[in-house]
Amino acid sequence: MQQKLPNILWIFSDQHRSQALSCYGNENIKTPNLDRLANEGIQFENAYANTPLCSPFRASLYTGKYITSHGVISLFVPPYEEQRMLAEEIRDIGYYTSHMGKWHLSGGDCPCHFVSPFFRPGWDEWLGWENSNRPWDTEYSTGPHPHPIKKLQGYQTDALTDLTIKWLRNQEKKPWFHVISLEPPHPPNEAPQEFMERFKEKKLDLNPNVPEDHEDFEEWKKLLRGYYAQISNLDYNIGRILNTLEKTGEIDNTIIFYFSDHGDMMGSHGRRHKSRPEIESSKIPLLIRYPKLISSGKKSDALISGVDIMPTLLGMIGADIPNYVEGKDFSPVIYDEKDYLKDSILLQFERNFYGSFEPDAYRTIITKNWMCTNFLVSGPGQLFNLTKDPYQLNNLIDNSDYKNIKDNLHDILRKKLNKINDNFMKRSKYNKIHPR
Repeated sequence: MQQKLPNILWIFSDQHRSQALSCYGNENIKTPNLDRLANEGIQFENAYANTPLCSPFRASLYTGKYITSHGVISLFVPPYEEQRMLAEEIRDIGYYTSHMGKWHLSGGDCPCHFVSPFFRPGWDEWLGWENSNRPWDTEYSTGPHPHPIKKLQGYQTDALTDLTIKWLRNQEKKPWFHVISLEPPHPPNEAPQEFMERFKEKKLDLNPNVPEDHEDFEEWKKLLRGYYAQISNLDYNIGRILNTLEKTGEIDNTIIFYFSDHGDMMGSHGRRHKSRPEIESSKIPLLIRYPKLISSGKKSDALISGVDIMPTLLGMIGADIPNYVEGKDFSPVIYDEKDYLKDSILLQFERNFYGSFEPDAYRTIITKNWMCTNFLVSGPGQLFNLTKDPYQLNNLIDNSDYKNIKDNLHDILRKKLNKINDNFMKRSKYNKIHPR
Protein backbone atom coordinates (compact mmCIF):
# COMPACT_ATOMS: atom_id res chain seq x y z
CA MET A 1 0.00 0.00 0.00
CA GLN A 2 1.09 3.55 -0.67
CA GLN A 3 1.91 5.58 2.44
CA LYS A 4 -0.39 8.42 1.43
CA LEU A 5 -3.51 7.44 -0.44
CA PRO A 6 -4.76 9.79 -3.18
CA ASN A 7 -8.31 11.05 -3.34
CA ILE A 8 -10.52 9.47 -6.02
CA LEU A 9 -13.15 11.20 -8.14
CA TRP A 10 -15.42 9.33 -10.53
CA ILE A 11 -17.35 11.44 -13.02
CA PHE A 12 -19.78 8.94 -14.47
CA SER A 13 -22.34 9.72 -17.20
CA ASP A 14 -25.13 7.74 -18.83
CA GLN A 15 -25.31 6.79 -22.53
CA HIS A 16 -22.25 8.76 -23.70
CA ARG A 17 -20.64 6.93 -26.61
CA SER A 18 -16.92 7.34 -27.16
CA GLN A 19 -17.50 8.83 -30.62
CA ALA A 20 -19.07 11.91 -29.02
CA LEU A 21 -15.96 13.65 -27.63
CA SER A 22 -13.49 15.78 -29.55
CA CYS A 23 -10.52 13.92 -28.02
CA TYR A 24 -11.90 10.77 -29.69
CA GLY A 25 -12.03 12.53 -33.05
CA ASN A 26 -15.56 13.96 -33.22
CA GLU A 27 -15.66 17.21 -35.18
CA ASN A 28 -19.30 18.02 -34.38
CA ILE A 29 -18.50 19.02 -30.81
CA LYS A 30 -15.70 20.53 -28.76
CA THR A 31 -15.12 19.03 -25.31
CA PRO A 32 -12.11 20.98 -23.98
CA ASN A 33 -12.38 19.84 -20.37
CA LEU A 34 -12.75 16.17 -21.22
CA ASP A 35 -9.89 16.67 -23.68
CA ARG A 36 -7.87 18.10 -20.80
CA LEU A 37 -8.31 14.86 -18.85
CA ALA A 38 -7.07 12.96 -21.90
CA ASN A 39 -4.16 15.32 -22.52
CA GLU A 40 -3.04 15.20 -18.88
CA GLY A 41 -3.62 11.48 -18.39
CA ILE A 42 -4.47 8.33 -20.29
CA GLN A 43 -7.16 7.83 -22.93
CA PHE A 44 -8.33 4.27 -23.59
CA GLU A 45 -9.18 3.83 -27.27
CA ASN A 46 -10.78 0.39 -26.86
CA ALA A 47 -12.96 0.66 -23.75
CA TYR A 48 -16.28 -1.18 -23.89
CA ALA A 49 -19.38 -1.67 -21.78
CA ASN A 50 -19.25 -5.37 -20.90
CA THR A 51 -23.06 -5.11 -21.04
CA PRO A 52 -24.31 -1.96 -22.82
CA LEU A 53 -27.30 -1.40 -20.55
CA CYS A 54 -27.53 0.75 -17.41
CA SER A 55 -28.24 -1.65 -14.54
CA PRO A 56 -26.10 -4.64 -15.61
CA PHE A 57 -23.11 -2.39 -16.32
CA ARG A 58 -23.42 -0.58 -12.98
CA ALA A 59 -23.58 -3.84 -11.06
CA SER A 60 -20.43 -5.01 -12.89
CA LEU A 61 -18.77 -1.67 -12.16
CA TYR A 62 -19.26 -1.98 -8.39
CA THR A 63 -18.68 -5.75 -8.03
CA GLY A 64 -16.06 -6.47 -10.70
CA LYS A 65 -18.23 -9.40 -11.87
CA TYR A 66 -19.95 -10.31 -15.12
CA ILE A 67 -23.74 -10.12 -15.25
CA THR A 68 -24.27 -13.87 -15.02
CA SER A 69 -22.28 -13.83 -11.77
CA HIS A 70 -23.87 -10.87 -9.97
CA GLY A 71 -27.37 -11.52 -11.34
CA VAL A 72 -28.36 -8.06 -12.62
CA ILE A 73 -29.14 -9.29 -16.12
CA SER A 74 -31.58 -6.52 -17.08
CA LEU A 75 -33.21 -3.33 -15.92
CA PHE A 76 -35.37 -3.70 -12.78
CA VAL A 77 -33.60 -6.88 -11.60
CA PRO A 78 -31.64 -6.70 -8.31
CA PRO A 79 -28.48 -8.74 -7.60
CA TYR A 80 -28.83 -12.44 -6.80
CA GLU A 81 -27.95 -11.89 -3.14
CA GLU A 82 -26.18 -9.51 -0.81
CA GLN A 83 -22.76 -8.93 -2.35
CA ARG A 84 -19.62 -7.00 -1.46
CA MET A 85 -19.25 -3.81 -3.47
CA LEU A 86 -16.49 -1.36 -4.23
CA ALA A 87 -17.52 1.25 -1.68
CA GLU A 88 -17.16 -1.34 1.10
CA GLU A 89 -13.76 -2.47 -0.11
CA ILE A 90 -12.45 1.04 -0.43
CA ARG A 91 -13.89 2.20 2.88
CA ASP A 92 -12.14 -0.70 4.60
CA ILE A 93 -8.84 0.62 3.20
CA GLY A 94 -9.43 3.96 4.90
CA TYR A 95 -11.42 6.05 2.40
CA TYR A 96 -14.35 8.32 3.19
CA THR A 97 -17.02 7.46 0.61
CA SER A 98 -19.57 9.76 -1.00
CA HIS A 99 -22.10 9.19 -3.78
CA MET A 100 -24.25 11.72 -5.64
CA GLY A 101 -26.65 10.89 -8.45
CA LYS A 102 -28.12 7.91 -10.26
CA TRP A 103 -27.65 4.37 -8.88
CA HIS A 104 -29.92 2.03 -10.90
CA LEU A 105 -28.81 -1.41 -9.80
CA SER A 106 -31.29 -2.27 -7.08
CA GLY A 107 -34.22 -3.33 -9.27
CA GLY A 108 -36.25 -0.12 -9.01
CA ASP A 109 -38.55 1.21 -11.73
CA CYS A 110 -38.45 4.67 -13.28
CA PRO A 111 -38.88 7.27 -11.85
CA CYS A 112 -37.75 6.13 -8.41
CA HIS A 113 -36.13 8.59 -6.00
CA PHE A 114 -35.13 6.09 -3.29
CA VAL A 115 -32.53 3.33 -2.97
CA SER A 116 -32.59 1.10 0.11
CA PRO A 117 -29.23 1.04 1.93
CA PHE A 118 -29.33 -2.76 1.53
CA PHE A 119 -28.60 -2.30 -2.19
CA ARG A 120 -25.95 0.41 -1.78
CA PRO A 121 -23.58 -0.74 0.97
CA GLY A 122 -20.42 1.11 1.92
CA TRP A 123 -21.31 4.77 1.42
CA ASP A 124 -20.60 7.22 4.23
CA GLU A 125 -22.60 9.93 2.46
CA TRP A 126 -25.48 9.34 0.09
CA LEU A 127 -27.43 11.71 -2.13
CA GLY A 128 -29.10 9.90 -4.96
CA TRP A 129 -31.93 8.04 -6.60
CA GLU A 130 -32.48 4.71 -8.33
CA ASN A 131 -33.52 6.01 -11.76
CA SER A 132 -35.19 9.16 -12.97
CA ASN A 133 -34.79 9.89 -16.70
CA ARG A 134 -35.90 13.41 -15.77
CA PRO A 135 -33.05 15.86 -16.28
CA TRP A 136 -35.06 18.76 -14.83
CA ASP A 137 -36.04 19.01 -11.16
CA THR A 138 -34.86 15.46 -10.42
CA GLU A 139 -36.22 13.92 -7.20
CA TYR A 140 -33.83 12.19 -4.81
CA SER A 141 -33.26 10.99 -1.24
CA THR A 142 -30.39 11.45 1.20
CA GLY A 143 -31.40 9.14 3.99
CA PRO A 144 -31.97 5.52 4.83
CA HIS A 145 -35.71 6.17 4.44
CA PRO A 146 -37.67 7.33 1.36
CA HIS A 147 -38.88 10.55 2.93
CA PRO A 148 -38.61 13.43 2.75
CA ILE A 149 -38.46 13.54 -1.03
CA LYS A 150 -35.99 16.20 -2.15
CA LYS A 151 -35.58 17.89 -5.51
CA LEU A 152 -32.61 19.18 -7.47
CA GLN A 153 -33.33 22.68 -8.65
CA GLY A 154 -33.04 23.15 -12.41
CA TYR A 155 -31.01 21.00 -14.78
CA GLN A 156 -29.59 17.86 -13.23
CA THR A 157 -25.98 18.14 -14.42
CA ASP A 158 -25.74 21.75 -13.24
CA ALA A 159 -27.33 21.00 -9.88
CA LEU A 160 -25.25 17.90 -9.12
CA THR A 161 -22.12 19.82 -10.09
CA ASP A 162 -23.10 22.61 -7.68
CA LEU A 163 -23.46 20.06 -4.89
CA THR A 164 -20.18 18.35 -5.77
CA ILE A 165 -18.34 21.69 -5.81
CA LYS A 166 -19.76 22.56 -2.40
CA TRP A 167 -18.75 19.10 -1.13
CA LEU A 168 -15.20 19.44 -2.47
CA ARG A 169 -14.73 22.91 -0.97
CA ASN A 170 -15.80 21.74 2.48
CA GLN A 171 -14.31 18.25 2.53
CA GLU A 172 -11.95 17.78 5.45
CA LYS A 173 -11.91 13.98 5.63
CA LYS A 174 -9.13 12.45 3.53
CA PRO A 175 -8.59 10.35 1.60
CA TRP A 176 -11.99 10.47 -0.05
CA PHE A 177 -13.78 8.61 -2.85
CA HIS A 178 -16.51 10.73 -4.43
CA VAL A 179 -18.81 9.64 -7.26
CA ILE A 180 -20.93 12.05 -9.29
CA SER A 181 -23.26 9.91 -11.41
CA LEU A 182 -25.10 11.91 -14.05
CA GLU A 183 -28.01 10.82 -16.24
CA PRO A 184 -27.38 13.17 -19.20
CA PRO A 185 -26.73 12.59 -22.08
CA HIS A 186 -29.35 9.86 -21.58
CA PRO A 187 -32.70 10.72 -23.26
CA PRO A 188 -34.63 12.95 -23.20
CA ASN A 189 -31.98 14.80 -25.18
CA GLU A 190 -32.51 18.19 -23.58
CA ALA A 191 -30.09 20.71 -22.10
CA PRO A 192 -30.26 24.33 -20.88
CA GLN A 193 -31.20 26.70 -23.67
CA GLU A 194 -27.72 28.21 -23.99
CA PHE A 195 -26.33 24.80 -24.96
CA MET A 196 -29.27 23.85 -27.18
CA GLU A 197 -28.71 27.05 -29.18
CA ARG A 198 -25.11 26.04 -29.95
CA PHE A 199 -26.31 23.10 -32.04
CA LYS A 200 -29.65 24.38 -33.32
CA GLU A 201 -28.38 25.24 -36.81
CA LYS A 202 -25.06 23.43 -36.76
CA LYS A 203 -24.26 21.24 -39.75
CA LEU A 204 -23.68 17.71 -38.52
CA ASP A 205 -21.37 15.06 -39.94
CA LEU A 206 -23.16 11.76 -39.41
CA ASN A 207 -21.63 8.32 -39.30
CA PRO A 208 -21.69 6.53 -42.66
CA ASN A 209 -23.78 3.76 -41.11
CA VAL A 210 -26.73 6.14 -40.54
CA PRO A 211 -29.18 5.47 -43.43
CA GLU A 212 -30.21 8.82 -44.93
CA ASP A 213 -33.29 7.30 -46.60
CA HIS A 214 -34.72 6.12 -43.28
CA GLU A 215 -38.09 7.62 -42.32
CA ASP A 216 -36.67 8.77 -38.98
CA PHE A 217 -33.55 10.43 -40.42
CA GLU A 218 -34.61 14.01 -39.61
CA GLU A 219 -35.71 12.99 -36.12
CA TRP A 220 -32.30 11.40 -35.50
CA LYS A 221 -30.57 14.65 -36.45
CA LYS A 222 -32.80 16.58 -34.06
CA LEU A 223 -32.03 14.16 -31.23
CA LEU A 224 -28.33 14.26 -32.03
CA ARG A 225 -28.31 18.05 -31.68
CA GLY A 226 -29.82 17.69 -28.21
CA TYR A 227 -27.35 14.91 -27.40
CA TYR A 228 -24.39 17.14 -28.28
CA ALA A 229 -25.93 19.99 -26.28
CA GLN A 230 -26.12 17.71 -23.22
CA ILE A 231 -22.48 16.67 -23.69
CA SER A 232 -21.38 20.27 -24.15
CA ASN A 233 -23.09 21.15 -20.87
CA LEU A 234 -21.48 18.12 -19.21
CA ASP A 235 -18.05 19.22 -20.41
CA TYR A 236 -18.65 22.75 -19.09
CA ASN A 237 -19.51 21.37 -15.66
CA ILE A 238 -16.47 19.09 -15.63
CA GLY A 239 -14.44 22.26 -16.13
CA ARG A 240 -16.09 23.75 -13.05
CA ILE A 241 -15.13 20.68 -11.01
CA LEU A 242 -11.53 20.77 -12.22
CA ASN A 243 -11.30 24.47 -11.35
CA THR A 244 -12.56 23.71 -7.86
CA LEU A 245 -9.97 20.98 -7.35
CA GLU A 246 -7.28 23.43 -8.45
CA LYS A 247 -8.48 26.02 -5.93
CA THR A 248 -8.57 23.49 -3.09
CA GLY A 249 -5.08 22.29 -4.01
CA GLU A 250 -6.26 18.70 -4.47
CA ILE A 251 -6.22 18.32 -8.26
CA ASP A 252 -2.85 16.57 -8.47
CA ASN A 253 -3.58 14.48 -5.40
CA THR A 254 -6.78 13.13 -6.94
CA ILE A 255 -7.20 10.21 -9.34
CA ILE A 256 -9.92 11.38 -11.74
CA PHE A 257 -11.89 8.90 -13.86
CA TYR A 258 -14.36 9.85 -16.58
CA PHE A 259 -16.44 7.11 -18.19
CA SER A 260 -19.97 6.17 -19.19
CA ASP A 261 -22.09 3.03 -18.81
CA HIS A 262 -22.71 2.56 -22.55
CA GLY A 263 -23.29 4.49 -25.76
CA ASP A 264 -26.24 5.30 -28.01
CA MET A 265 -26.90 4.11 -31.56
CA MET A 266 -28.36 7.52 -32.57
CA GLY A 267 -29.50 6.23 -35.97
CA SER A 268 -26.51 4.03 -36.77
CA HIS A 269 -27.66 0.86 -38.53
CA GLY A 270 -31.18 2.30 -38.40
CA ARG A 271 -31.41 1.96 -34.62
CA ARG A 272 -31.66 4.11 -31.51
CA HIS A 273 -30.69 3.72 -27.87
CA LYS A 274 -28.40 0.98 -26.47
CA SER A 275 -28.10 -2.77 -25.71
CA ARG A 276 -26.54 -3.60 -29.09
CA PRO A 277 -23.00 -4.95 -29.64
CA GLU A 278 -22.17 -2.41 -32.38
CA ILE A 279 -19.57 0.15 -31.33
CA GLU A 280 -21.97 3.12 -31.16
CA SER A 281 -23.76 1.28 -28.34
CA SER A 282 -20.94 -0.67 -26.70
CA LYS A 283 -17.82 1.51 -26.93
CA ILE A 284 -17.37 4.03 -24.11
CA PRO A 285 -14.99 6.85 -23.22
CA LEU A 286 -12.49 6.07 -20.47
CA LEU A 287 -10.15 8.85 -19.35
CA ILE A 288 -7.96 8.74 -16.22
CA ARG A 289 -5.87 11.61 -14.86
CA TYR A 290 -3.31 11.28 -12.06
CA PRO A 291 -0.16 13.24 -13.00
CA LYS A 292 1.90 11.88 -10.11
CA LEU A 293 2.01 8.45 -11.73
CA ILE A 294 0.39 8.65 -15.19
CA SER A 295 2.30 9.95 -18.21
CA SER A 296 0.47 12.86 -19.83
CA GLY A 297 -1.13 12.50 -23.23
CA LYS A 298 -0.96 8.72 -23.29
CA LYS A 299 -3.30 6.80 -25.58
CA SER A 300 -3.72 3.08 -25.01
CA ASP A 301 -5.31 0.66 -27.46
CA ALA A 302 -5.48 -2.05 -24.79
CA LEU A 303 -8.82 -3.87 -24.66
CA ILE A 304 -10.65 -3.02 -21.42
CA SER A 305 -14.29 -3.20 -20.32
CA GLY A 306 -16.50 -2.07 -17.45
CA VAL A 307 -15.85 -5.21 -15.40
CA ASP A 308 -12.17 -4.16 -15.23
CA ILE A 309 -12.74 -0.69 -13.76
CA MET A 310 -13.10 -1.75 -10.11
CA PRO A 311 -9.94 -3.91 -9.99
CA THR A 312 -8.05 -1.25 -11.96
CA LEU A 313 -8.88 1.42 -9.40
CA LEU A 314 -7.88 -0.88 -6.54
CA GLY A 315 -4.64 -1.70 -8.34
CA MET A 316 -3.88 1.99 -8.87
CA ILE A 317 -3.93 2.64 -5.12
CA GLY A 318 -1.99 -0.52 -4.28
CA ALA A 319 -4.92 -2.36 -2.71
CA ASP A 320 -5.53 -6.09 -2.87
CA ILE A 321 -8.05 -7.31 -5.46
CA PRO A 322 -10.83 -9.38 -3.81
CA ASN A 323 -10.93 -12.99 -4.95
CA TYR A 324 -14.55 -12.68 -6.15
CA VAL A 325 -13.58 -10.10 -8.81
CA GLU A 326 -13.65 -11.43 -12.39
CA GLY A 327 -12.23 -8.34 -14.12
CA LYS A 328 -8.55 -7.52 -14.58
CA ASP A 329 -6.41 -4.85 -12.97
CA PHE A 330 -5.16 -2.51 -15.72
CA SER A 331 -2.97 -0.39 -13.48
CA PRO A 332 0.18 -1.92 -15.09
CA VAL A 333 -1.02 -0.47 -18.43
CA ILE A 334 -1.84 2.88 -16.85
CA TYR A 335 1.52 3.08 -15.09
CA ASP A 336 3.54 2.14 -18.21
CA GLU A 337 4.58 -1.27 -16.88
CA LYS A 338 2.77 -3.27 -19.60
CA ASP A 339 1.11 -2.56 -22.93
CA TYR A 340 -1.61 -5.21 -22.97
CA LEU A 341 -3.33 -7.52 -20.53
CA LYS A 342 -6.04 -9.10 -22.67
CA ASP A 343 -6.22 -10.47 -26.20
CA SER A 344 -10.02 -10.26 -26.19
CA ILE A 345 -12.97 -9.01 -24.17
CA LEU A 346 -16.46 -10.39 -23.64
CA LEU A 347 -19.80 -8.60 -24.03
CA GLN A 348 -22.95 -10.15 -22.57
CA PHE A 349 -26.56 -9.14 -23.13
CA GLU A 350 -29.64 -10.98 -21.88
CA ARG A 351 -32.65 -8.69 -21.98
CA ASN A 352 -33.71 -5.08 -21.56
CA PHE A 353 -36.56 -5.42 -19.08
CA TYR A 354 -37.63 -7.61 -16.20
CA GLY A 355 -39.54 -10.70 -17.33
CA SER A 356 -39.18 -10.05 -21.05
CA PHE A 357 -37.80 -12.60 -23.49
CA GLU A 358 -35.14 -11.15 -25.76
CA PRO A 359 -34.47 -13.05 -28.99
CA ASP A 360 -31.59 -10.60 -29.47
CA ALA A 361 -29.75 -11.87 -26.37
CA TYR A 362 -26.12 -12.30 -27.38
CA ARG A 363 -22.52 -12.89 -26.47
CA THR A 364 -19.78 -10.99 -28.29
CA ILE A 365 -16.05 -11.53 -28.43
CA ILE A 366 -13.89 -8.54 -29.37
CA THR A 367 -10.23 -8.57 -30.33
CA LYS A 368 -8.08 -5.75 -31.72
CA ASN A 369 -9.25 -6.55 -35.26
CA TRP A 370 -12.50 -8.47 -34.91
CA MET A 371 -15.94 -8.37 -33.35
CA CYS A 372 -17.94 -11.59 -33.47
CA THR A 373 -21.48 -11.84 -32.07
CA ASN A 374 -23.55 -14.95 -31.48
CA PHE A 375 -27.26 -14.24 -30.93
CA LEU A 376 -29.37 -16.55 -28.81
CA VAL A 377 -32.23 -16.85 -31.30
CA SER A 378 -32.27 -14.04 -33.85
CA GLY A 379 -29.77 -13.99 -36.65
CA PRO A 380 -27.66 -14.08 -38.54
CA GLY A 381 -24.71 -13.62 -36.24
CA GLN A 382 -22.15 -10.92 -36.89
CA LEU A 383 -18.50 -10.88 -37.85
CA PHE A 384 -16.86 -7.51 -38.46
CA ASN A 385 -13.29 -6.54 -39.22
CA LEU A 386 -12.94 -3.53 -36.93
CA THR A 387 -9.73 -2.35 -38.59
CA LYS A 388 -10.98 -2.33 -42.19
CA ASP A 389 -14.65 -1.75 -41.41
CA PRO A 390 -14.83 0.51 -38.31
CA TYR A 391 -18.50 1.39 -38.91
CA GLN A 392 -19.45 -2.27 -39.26
CA LEU A 393 -21.07 -2.10 -42.66
CA ASN A 394 -19.90 -5.47 -44.02
CA ASN A 395 -21.05 -8.53 -42.05
CA LEU A 396 -18.71 -11.41 -42.89
CA ILE A 397 -20.43 -14.07 -40.81
CA ASP A 398 -21.53 -16.15 -43.85
CA ASN A 399 -18.41 -15.51 -45.91
CA SER A 400 -16.57 -18.84 -46.25
CA ASP A 401 -13.24 -17.01 -46.64
CA TYR A 402 -13.41 -16.13 -42.94
CA LYS A 403 -14.51 -19.51 -41.58
CA ASN A 404 -11.24 -20.12 -39.72
CA ILE A 405 -11.37 -16.69 -38.09
CA LYS A 406 -15.00 -17.21 -37.10
CA ASP A 407 -14.32 -20.65 -35.64
CA ASN A 408 -11.33 -19.37 -33.71
CA LEU A 409 -13.37 -16.51 -32.23
CA HIS A 410 -16.12 -18.92 -31.25
CA ASP A 411 -13.54 -21.12 -29.50
CA ILE A 412 -12.30 -18.08 -27.58
CA LEU A 413 -15.90 -17.25 -26.68
CA ARG A 414 -16.59 -20.76 -25.39
CA LYS A 415 -13.51 -20.69 -23.17
CA LYS A 416 -14.42 -17.31 -21.70
CA LEU A 417 -18.01 -18.38 -21.03
CA ASN A 418 -16.90 -21.64 -19.43
CA LYS A 419 -14.51 -19.74 -17.16
CA ILE A 420 -17.35 -17.68 -15.66
CA ASN A 421 -19.96 -20.50 -15.80
CA ASP A 422 -22.10 -18.75 -18.41
CA ASN A 423 -24.23 -21.42 -20.16
CA PHE A 424 -25.17 -19.24 -23.12
CA MET A 425 -23.64 -21.53 -25.75
CA LYS A 426 -25.70 -24.47 -24.52
CA ARG A 427 -28.83 -22.39 -25.08
CA SER A 428 -27.73 -20.89 -28.39
CA LYS A 429 -28.97 -22.05 -31.77
CA TYR A 430 -25.38 -21.75 -33.02
CA ASN A 431 -24.55 -25.08 -31.36
CA LYS A 432 -27.47 -26.74 -33.11
CA ILE A 433 -26.24 -25.53 -36.48
CA HIS A 434 -22.52 -26.02 -35.79
CA PRO A 435 -22.21 -28.79 -33.16
CA ARG A 436 -18.73 -29.34 -31.75
